[in-house]
Amino acid sequence: AAAVAAEPPRWYAAPTPSPSPSPERQEHGRSAVASAPSLAPPMPGLGGGAAARISVVAPGAGTGANAAVYAELGRMPDFRLDIKGQARAPYDRYPASWQGGAAGPNLETFAAQLMDQGIVEQSECLVVGSRGGQVVLPSLWSRFGDGVPPAVVINGGCAMGLPTAVYWPTQAVTFLLIGGQDNFRGKASVEEYIADTKSRVPKGSSRTAILYVSEMQHMPQSALLGAVLPQMVRALLAWKRAGASAPPPHDKMQAVLAAVKQQKQWSGCLMYTCGAGVWQDLPFGGATVAEKVAPQRPWQPATAAFGGA
Repeated sequence: AAAVAAEPPRWYAAPTPSPSPSPERQEHGRSAVASAPSLAPPMPGLGGGAAARISVVAPGAGTGANAAVYAELGRMPDFRLDIKGQARAPYDRYPASWQGGAAGPNLETFAAQLMDQGIVEQSECLVVGSRGGQVVLPSLWSRFGDGVPPAVVINGGCAMGLPTAVYWPTQAVTFLLIGGQDNFRGKASVEEYIADTKSRVPKGSSRTAILYVSEMQHMPQSALLGAVLPQMVRALLAWKRAGASAPPPHDKMQAVLAAVKQQKQWSGCLMYTCGAGVWQDLPFGGATVAEKVAPQRPWQPATAAFGGA
């Protein structure tokens, strides 16, 4: 991998956080993202046909509850899986800038350790979930910018109103998996939730996808995650390999759609950018984004941090 600067770019500066932001604000305050400069056949990895190196950031990714899903992913010939860290370790807690957070060790210091160990240079795709998408991935972005590998973000944590602003690189290749039964949705309607999630994506981004599944809980059901995760990873690898100026990998997106439709128990919408700020929306399962689903219990950091993911 190409060498990257060890220090954050000069344009990145985390804002001074407000003291003890309320769970309501953390959940739906939705402060603006900081602006800144059944499975289909496997595809070859990026390294000349070698298996692609996939790093799963354990805290928040459900490596316990969905252990069988990750084990199956690791057995696929086009992937080489590496689980980074573990849930409920001493560092598996929010930083002090979050309500209920604490000084190190925490998820920020864990992210720093991963960077020092070479997670960016040694990975071709990342999988993060819940608090990993809220804290760890933004920490990687803040230091390495566009150099961070493509990422699957379960629960879409990087696209929320968080106590500290998120620098989301314009050229990042990102696939969010969000659910209608996820408490990260809070009290927002389905339309509001999807619109707000899209609004977090940098306006200049042309390599972002979102899979919204009405029935998905905070911990994705194993059948759902097992069906879509391999296809999401393959879509990201193809998108990254094609380059920033290339059109999206429509065939790989269709494979994601086919995987979620095949089980005939999920409804929602697959959305992805076809250019800067231009979205392609593909509903499935008879649902529409206007479908009314009861608002979920408001998310609170302490619950999310130690909820078993």
